[in-house]
Amino acid sequence: MRLNFKRSKVKPTSVTVDLSAMAGESFMKFCMRAYDFLAPHVKESQRRKHLNFSEGRRHLDARNFAAAERHLHQALSDRATNSHKRRVEVLVALAETQIRLGKFDTAETTARSAMEVATKSRDHANQTVALESLAGVQLHNKRYAEAEQTIVQMQDLEQGKSKPDHAFLARCARMQAAALRHGGRPADALKASRRAVELSEQGAGPDHLDTGNALAELGALHTQQGNQAEAQKCIRRALEIHRGEHGADSAEATKDLVLLATSLAESGDLQGAAAEYEKVLTLRDRQVGGDRHEDAETQVRLAILYLQTERFPAARELLVTAVATLERKGGDSLPLALSALAFIEEHSGRPAAADSLRQRAAKLAPKASAPVPS
Repeated sequence: MRLNFKRSKVKPTSVTVDLSAMAGESFMKFCMRAYDFLAPHVKESQRRKHLNFSEGRRHLDARNFAAAERHLHQALSDRATNSHKRRVEVLVALAETQIRLGKFDTAETTARSAMEVATKSRDHANQTVALESLAGVQLHNKRYAEAEQTIVQMQDLEQGKSKPDHAFLARCARMQAAALRHGGRPADALKASRRAVELSEQGAGPDHLDTGNALAELGALHTQQGNQAEAQKCIRRALEIHRGEHGADSAEATKDLVLLATSLAESGDLQGAAAEYEKVLTLRDRQVGGDRHEDAETQVRLAILYLQTERFPAARELLVTAVATLERKGGDSLPLALSALAFIEEHSGRPAAADSLRQRAAKLAPKASAPVPS
């Protein structure tokens, strides 16, 4: 008898698929468990690897400049600083720290080292970062012609890209305006500052903080060049932006009010200028950790306005307070404040006191003279 066994037509695909799915799920779970186990160790390893750089940045942000410099110097020797990009980042942070410490010559050497590393890398982004650092140091060192040349390099590098960064070009234009202004070229500085506002509006937006900063700088230039209507227009826009970003009682808004008061005084609106300076002093009273030297400078300015409108008792009160602060902390306004007090004493019938104040002012600034009310 012959037995005929037929091969089953049913394919065992379902079993095969199930086993494959189970194997895949098991492997994925294994990978996930391995990742959960390794991730903290990897993160800790990375943290230790970049510890000096991160600590340097943290201390720099916290204004602990000596500690920042120490950590950043150590970061230059770390294995993690073996890439061109990281080395440029460390050197740029170190240059900024050295500027804060007043080590301007050392900062310039550091910034030039960053530029050398960036040039070797042939990376435009690295070169841009290094050039911006170098230009900043040159401005601090009052090397305005050199700073202008560096800024032109930055602009050429960025404009050579298919899609230039308008926000970065706006920063370049702001730096360029500063270099030109300090270099004795006010008309060219004004053009650069206008360009900075236009570029910031395109790159960051019309209501962005950077646009507000550019507008404040343009307003200050207009004030210096006697264009008070344009100055006040720019400053009021900057004030609106800074109030929106930082609040009405912020340091940025307060600086705008000082600029506005200065422009109003230059345009002959003494009452308006006095009102703005009064707001400034009120705001600074609310600010924690305010600069008493800046308060004294503002008090002197307001006192001069009070003198010009014959508000002698109010002017005297401000000047007495300002002189006490300026004698402790120093300041260019001290001779002016003493001369103004001498004017009040003379007007009040106390010539001996007036002569004593004038002598003190003359020792500090021989050409200081008492303001004459208009």
